[in-house]
Amino acid sequence: MNAVAALVLTRPWPEDAAAIADALSGWDLAQWLTAVPWPYRPDDAAAFIAGAGLDEHAVRHEGRLVGMVRASASFGIWMAPAAQGQGLAERASVLALSRRFRGGADETEANHVQGNTRCAALLARLGFRPSGPVTLWSQPRQQQLPGLSLRLSRQDFARRHPIVLTTPRLLIQPFRPADLPDLHRIATSPQVASKLLVFHPHMTPEEMEPLFRSDGLLPPMRLTVRHGGRVAGSIGISAGDPWRIFYFLDPALAGQGLGEEMARAFLDEIIARFDPPELLADVFLDNLPSRRLLKNLGFQREEDQMLFSAGRGEAAPAAIYRWQRKMRPWLLA
Repeated sequence: MNAVAALVLTRPWPEDAAAIADALSGWDLAQWLTAVPWPYRPDDAAAFIAGAGLDEHAVRHEGRLVGMVRASASFGIWMAPAAQGQGLAERASVLALSRRFRGGADETEANHVQGNTRCAALLARLGFRPSGPVTLWSQPRQQQLPGLSLRLSRQDFARRHPIVLTTPRLLIQPFRPADLPDLHRIATSPQVASKLLVFHPHMTPEEMEPLFRSDGLLPPMRLTVRHGGRVAGSIGISAGDPWRIFYFLDPALAGQGLGEEMARAFLDEIIARFDPPELLADVFLDNLPSRRLLKNLGFQREEDQMLFSAGRGEAAPAAIYRWQRKMRPWLLA
């Protein structure tokens, strides 16, 4: 797993005070932050942690705090010097902003001091657009400084940072109209439709297309899965609470482990972006490959029921599988 993929967001904890104070003790970083006192001491870090809101996220890599990111009505981020230049700031920003927009926000704003070229470049990559010059009070410098105000809309963020995943054998990305004929062929085949809820052999492409329309940023979504450059299936997640995960794969590709490869990559990204406490999956009891896949991903069979399948034209025995968030080992240390 690369460094960017291994990054996670958590709450800041009291024991993070020393790491935060150490990172902000250097002038090279502190000079660009407008709200932090200078010099920055452990007591300042402790006070910050005690008052941190739910939109203040600690950025952790392999269990170590390497920065902080805020994604509320205003956006801000800092990364410790040793963590800069590795793509971690952009990844942390994407995760935090995904949670911001999941909460229903339409936009967020950011400011940066004139001359902070690193921050300006990051905000541009995220999709922020300049909205005008501002004057910013700098706590470290104890003076007013010229700066720039910027805004980021949900639409601009979605255009730049939808869920796109690359695994050793697969490409998973938002649906495109050109994908529809292959997705229709796969999902309406009796072999596949009988394992699904809403698809059936007589479904037309026009009936199916609205189910796949999304910007690939927030649930509900169905992404297209490609193997060897060709459409191989789909994976997605529902709206509602809790979310339900669903997927299908071309039967011609069965038995190669591709189902678990796509589901594991997608599940990891959903967890990283949105930190859901739990996820559900509905599976027919005669769908043994899907039941094995869910078990391997950490889902547990919890409740049996009869579910209607449009592909069968009748209800059939099924089960609800549940995944629940677990603490990472280093969080328990």
